[in-house]
Amino acid sequence: MTAGTRPPNPSLVPPQDRLVVDEWLARITAVVGGEPTDTGPEACRSAAEAAEELSAYLWMLRSLRRRTA
Repeated sequence: MTAGTRPPNPSLVPPQDRLVVDEWLARITAVVGGEPTDTGPEACRSAAEAAEELSAYLWMLRSLRRRTA
């Protein structure tokens, strides 16, 4: 199957997980976004934890998609 024949997928993230993913992204963006709003040690630690959680979540989604493909 080529990229042109795949059914459209508006979001990789299932709707039930969207809130937590948005929260992880907000924590990361607060520190490393275009105009960071918080760069203190605790914010950096929180952003690093969010990045790890998001990475693990995306790997889990990837493995689930491979099993069902």
